[in-house]
Amino acid sequence: MPSVRSLLLAAATLAAATTPDGAARSAQAQTAPSPGAAVSPLTPGATRPVERPGGTDFTLGHPRRRQGLWEIRSMASDQFGLPVTRYCVGDNTDNAAMHLDRAAGDKGSCKIGSFKRVGVSWVAETVCRDSRQTVISQSVASGDFRSEYRIDTLVFYSPPLPGNKREDKEAVTGRYLGACKPGQRAGDLEVPGMGTLNMTDGALRP
Repeated sequence: MPSVRSLLLAAATLAAATTPDGAARSAQAQTAPSPGAAVSPLTPGATRPVERPGGTDFTLGHPRRRQGLWEIRSMASDQFGLPVTRYCVGDNTDNAAMHLDRAAGDKGSCKIGSFKRVGVSWVAETVCRDSRQTVISQSVASGDFRSEYRIDTLVFYSPPLPGNKREDKEAVTGRYLGACKPGQRAGDLEVPGMGTLNMTDGALRP
């Protein structure tokens, strides 16, 4: 299901780093966040304080969204006219293994890091390596995770892509809509025109 997969990769944070080629293709499609964004990705080895958002549960070792239906919007998807997706967050959707639709661990030639708290934000890094290139993606997640959040990602290429392209930027925003719809299951991702994909068990429904 390439079409569904490509849309999900654009809409759901850094799940695109499952393969080196997939990560590179997704990163090349990314666009810069709008000027004046509240949070910018970190540069390698740097940290930056941001304002404390209200409602964030800092007792957890990972970011956790409010239960209910969330609208997930990607700047890259907006550029290509792809539809906005909606995601049903349940009690255990954001857990120690799955952070904001991102499963940490080794995936092919990629090492996907979990989100770690830095100040009042959450920072994660993915590193993909093959025989020709290294792609490093750094993400900063901010917001209260009850009504809204934003993930800004900066992607570095080594060596640079053709045309001396050394980096890309992407931003994903989440907005709380209310309770999940009747019949929805936790982990259901609605892709308009394509159906519903459950991110937990991989089941696709019309």
